[in-house]
Amino acid sequence: MRYDHPQLQQRLAAEYVLGTLQGPARRRFEQWLAQDEALRRCVSAWEARLSPWAGAVKEVVVPDRVWSGIQSRLGFIKPPPEKAAASGLWRWWAWSSTTLAAVLALFLLLRPGSAPTPAPAGPEYRDLAVLSTGRAEAVWIVRVRRDRAALEFSGLSTVTVPAGRDLELWSIPAEGAPRSLGVLSVSNGRTAQVELTAGIKTRMADGVALAISLEPHGGSLTGAPTGPVLWSGKLQG
Repeated sequence: MRYDHPQLQQRLAAEYVLGTLQGPARRRFEQWLAQDEALRRCVSAWEARLSPWAGAVKEVVVPDRVWSGIQSRLGFIKPPPEKAAASGLWRWWAWSSTTLAAVLALFLLLRPGSAPTPAPAGPEYRDLAVLSTGRAEAVWIVRVRRDRAALEFSGLSTVTVPAGRDLELWSIPAEGAPRSLGVLSVSNGRTAQVELTAGIKTRMADGVALAISLEPHGGSLTGAPTGPVLWSGKLQG
C-alpha cells in the first residue's frame, strides 16, 4: 500500500479523527504520524473541520430506569433476592464488554440529578474550505462567520510572507477567470481575516474554489494571479 498517496492520507486522517480507525491499523497510523509532519497537518485539518460539530450535538436526558439499571449492574443498588441469580450472567457480560464499560463510565461522570447543560446555539463559524498545497498538504482552514460578515483563516502551520510580497485571495468560478478578493494580512503567521463586503460577496457568488497566490506588494496589478498559486481548495456547500 502506498502511504504517500494524498487521497489515502486524507481518508486515513479522517478515520483517525473520527475514531473509526482501530486496532493494528490505528497503531501503524500513529507510528507514521510521529514521523510525518505533513500527515500531522492533515490530521489537524480534520480536527478543525470536525470539532465544531461536537458542540452542535443536543444533549439527551437519560430516563431514570436506565440510571437504576446501570447502578444495579455496578453493584451500587442490590437487586431483590429473586432477581439476583438471574442478573448474574448479565452483569458478567456487561463487565466483559469494553464498549459497554466505556459507556457506563461516561454515564457515571455525568451523574444523575445534575441540571442538564443547555445545548449551544451552534458554532460561531461554518467551515468553508481547506486550502492545501499541490501535494495535498493542508495549510489553511477557511471559515465564514455566522453573520456572514467576514472570512476567518486559521493556519495549520506558520506561514511566512517574503519581504516586499503579499498574499492575494482569489475566488475561482466554474467558468471564467479568477476574481480577486483582496490582499491577506497575516497575523503571527497563523491567522488572517477578509471582510465580506457586498462587492466581495458578489465576486464569490458563483465561485467553486478559493486560491491564494504570492503577488507583489499591494497585490496583482493585472487583475489576475501573476505569482505562484500557493494554496487552493474547493468550497464546501
